[in-house]
Amino acid sequence: MKPTIFAPLLAVLAALTLHGQVLASDLYVGETRLNDEQLVTQAAMLEALDQVLVRLTGMVEVSPVALIGIRAADVNALVESQQRVRLERLDEEGERTTEVRLRVDFYPPSVDRLLQQHELPRWGRERPAILLWIAEDDEDGVRLSADPFLEQHLAHQARRFGLDVIRPLGDALDMAEVDLADIRGGFLDAAENGLRRYRAGMVAMLDLRETDEYWSGRWFWRLEGRDSGLSLSAESRPEIIEAGLAALLSALAGRYGVIADDLDHGTRRVVVDGIVDPVQYAEVLAYLGGLSMVDGLDVVRARDRQIEFELHVSGGRLEDVIALSRLLIIDRQDFDGTLRLRLQ
Repeated sequence: MKPTIFAPLLAVLAALTLHGQVLASDLYVGETRLNDEQLVTQAAMLEALDQVLVRLTGMVEVSPVALIGIRAADVNALVESQQRVRLERLDEEGERTTEVRLRVDFYPPSVDRLLQQHELPRWGRERPAILLWIAEDDEDGVRLSADPFLEQHLAHQARRFGLDVIRPLGDALDMAEVDLADIRGGFLDAAENGLRRYRAGMVAMLDLRETDEYWSGRWFWRLEGRDSGLSLSAESRPEIIEAGLAALLSALAGRYGVIADDLDHGTRRVVVDGIVDPVQYAEVLAYLGGLSMVDGLDVVRARDRQIEFELHVSGGRLEDVIALSRLLIIDRQDFDGTLRLRLQ
């Protein structure tokens, strides 16, 4: 017998099955800078498309547009819409400037099909939030970085690479767990507790130092329990930010990107344990139904604290995507392919 706490929700679900296409995200929107009077050229369109393909494939060392051999005449078939936008930005002196950018929305199914035809991996929109700590050492001393210009550039580059970067508040609660020495030394364990506070999926640190001639930067990050890093030097802080985020994108896309032939297709059974009230049930339902590779789902059975779902899947590796979640934990997979999950 089904528990009474699920009865109203199951009745609604019986009348309204969750089927439909997930809307395209900003992953398929490319931008490039224009001069005020510059006409939109095919070269600008190719640059916007290249940004989208880098974001989806994680290919940061080579231009995906050049690798595939996309011609200027081919771009229009991928475009959904385009517009000019005028944005206010800060320069390094803190002065406000304006710039004109071309923003191009590309049609997601066409872009996905392009990657499939050329057997290139694609990383979907389920991406872990990255909790990034930055320590800065310059003529003013060592401190947590909070420079508005640097924060603006960080946000711009994170958007360019399709990364969800969260910056800690740096309040007393944060600093009770993480200090400047931890960041400069890359001691990632100190920041693990903060992942729960900020609902992030992974932690990264950047140690920025100014010398007489250049800036040095040491990046540290942890992905699925494995620590990695990058040391570099450059003439400016923005260059170090850009190179570090590019390396993070490459690492994440290398882990979670999949070629179309490797994607899940068809129906998957998923059993979720540990659901004790309607709020938790609704949260799990919304999460599973909102996954980019899930076209729809049905509830098969509700018993005790356990709900069994049938997911209609058409792209992506379900296990990899769920592993990014801070809502569900994978317990095991049965011989028949049923995925058994537990609510965190």
